[in-house]
Amino acid sequence: MSIYCPNCGAILTKGTKFCTNCGASMQVISSENDVKKNNEVNLVEESLNQPNKGKRLLIALLVMVVLTIVFFIGKSFFKDVVPTEKPFSVEEQLGKLEGKWYDPTDAVLGDKDVIINFNRKEDVVIAKDEKGLFEAKITPFGANNYQAITKLQGVEGDFELHFYEEEDKLVFFSTLTKSSWYLIKNN
Repeated sequence: MSIYCPNCGAILTKGTKFCTNCGASMQVISSENDVKKNNEVNLVEESLNQPNKGKRLLIALLVMVVLTIVFFIGKSFFKDVVPTEKPFSVEEQLGKLEGKWYDPTDAVLGDKDVIINFNRKEDVVIAKDEKGLFEAKITPFGANNYQAITKLQGVEGDFELHFYEEEDKLVFFSTLTKSSWYLIKNN
């Protein structure tokens, strides 16, 4: 095997430490050859140490089967959970509105003494105050979603609201204005 000078390309004999043509050191070439040989040995060792494709494929299939089983077991576990609370029907929710209510914070009418009468006719609740300042028609659409068409001191409005009962209060929440207010039952 012939050795060539990396500097000028002259053919050299094996074991020469310097190029006879240009004087370049040949020590670098032998160390580069050693590195190449070491790299080739390392690559062969790495390929021998790698698991074969069959084992990797088998492991991947086993992992997928286990994940599928866990998914279906988890799905059936949560499917069997029955909620403890039943949702209110429209009739139950609208029934909560019926009666005489007043606004202790005067947020709705600006008057703490005004009493609002809520009367239900099928799936519609009509609310009117005794002084004629306020009128509302509340109709359900969906789970605890209600449309309120209101007339407050001659100004009409239409908005979506939710309400819930809290002790002796009815708490309303407007999704449009992100505001809430409450009424208290007038006994």
